Amino acid sequence: MMDKYQKYLVPVVLFCLIAGYTILVFLSEGTIGGADDMTHYRYSRYAYQNPYFFLHHWGKPFFTAISSPFAQFGYNGIRIFNVLTGAAAAYFTYRTAKILKIKYPILAIFLVISSPLYTMLMLSGMTEILFSLVLILSIFLFYKKHYIWSALLLSFLPFVRTEGVVILPLFFIAYAWQKQWKALPFMLFGFVFYSIVGSFHFNDILWVIHEMPYKGNAKDIYGSGELFHYVGASKYIFGWALTVMIVAGLFVWLLDPFLKSKKKRKEWLMEMLVIYMPFFLYLAAHSYVWWKGLGNSVGMIRVIAAIVPSAALLGALGWSRLMEWIPLQKIWKQAFTAVLCIFLVIIPHRVYDIPVPLGGTQILVKEASHWLKESEYFENRIYYYDPFFCHFMNLNPYDEERVRGFVYDSDAPESNIQEGEMVIWDAHFSPNEGRLPLERLMDNPGFRLVHLVRPGNTFKVLGGYEYEIYIFQRIVEDDGLDNHQIREHLLRD
Repeated sequence: MMDKYQKYLVPVVLFCLIAGYTILVFLSEGTIGGADDMTHYRYSRYAYQNPYFFLHHWGKPFFTAISSPFAQFGYNGIRIFNVLTGAAAAYFTYRTAKILKIKYPILAIFLVISSPLYTMLMLSGMTEILFSLVLILSIFLFYKKHYIWSALLLSFLPFVRTEGVVILPLFFIAYAWQKQWKALPFMLFGFVFYSIVGSFHFNDILWVIHEMPYKGNAKDIYGSGELFHYVGASKYIFGWALTVMIVAGLFVWLLDPFLKSKKKRKEWLMEMLVIYMPFFLYLAAHSYVWWKGLGNSVGMIRVIAAIVPSAALLGALGWSRLMEWIPLQKIWKQAFTAVLCIFLVIIPHRVYDIPVPLGGTQILVKEASHWLKESEYFENRIYYYDPFFCHFMNLNPYDEERVRGFVYDSDAPESNIQEGEMVIWDAHFSPNEGRLPLERLMDNPGFRLVHLVRPGNTFKVLGGYEYEIYIFQRIVEDDGLDNHQIREHLLRD
């Protein structure tokens, strides 16, 4: 029965998915992406006023170009872009499952959208969802024998997320194996296109390499961790149901070569190269750089959401073979699959708070922003570090007359800051990315502490700092007050 009505069921499922997630967007004030999420939104939102953002390496040029029309409608606009993108990725995962003759391919849609981390990122403005769509659509085009279009699309993958470069060699081998020599040059199209376009701005034809934002070693800031950090976080990334099915699918996939003919073994190797190896190679690459503290990796688990469609295909394969082995009537197998799909939708809500509330630091940034916005100091120019400050104060972050990210000189923060201007110091970004310890403001006679925000229950952030927000005003004449005494007074109040 499921097979009979599947062509009607899939559009209904996708429509419900888009409608439901759009509602969740408007109900979610917070985001799992944190300040990175807000920064990506800013590049997309203001790219038409600042065309350089279309080339911003950290912002991801292809992501910025595709998402920018949606970002013109505000932060929720870019989040709805990710809802539509995630739905499209789920759909092409389903279409690919059909090509691979996986039974119950509609399960692939639910495995994608019900991965807890994928669900959360669909409610954000982050890049992982578009990466997943570009990858699964490239796989789908490959299997539809549209090799040139597949290679052309893949060439832009590193401009959605830089680590996409680790996946490209697998497809290079696959095209060569299929003797699709005409497709191979198109794998360089994205690099050549952005190199030429960007050369007019950077005066450097190799700017894509020279402007790479991850060349330095920031291990002193971001640290390192366990090699199996991401595997250990499977519950939060995939959910336990998909995790179990991934393991089952891996077992089935490894067993297949011993059960198939020589012709089928070639198909198995092609599946390995194009579908499943991107998943394992991407996971291994991120595990390695976090273990070694390389590439400015901070160990964020959200990056793994980029290869959820491949994981979903592996999970759907595991379930398909399980149903083949169970001696039940077809109607019962379809019923079990339907129950599983319903159960999968519930899983993200058991792992994360959905709709997404403001997180710990975001709550305090909002509180500090609202205090400043209602204060006598708001009309003065503001220096800040956390991108959420501009969001909560409804300020254009690129209006230099009103706001500026970071002070001019972290060693001498008073430099070039005019009397009366404000500096917001937060314990996460200011001492880490900003390299501005709190003492350089507290012990500086050129600044006066005017407000302090700290949580009722203290918590630590990157660098081991207890999270607090300090708002200072630049003064020229020493008023005889001491910032440490003011701090004690504000704490008592």
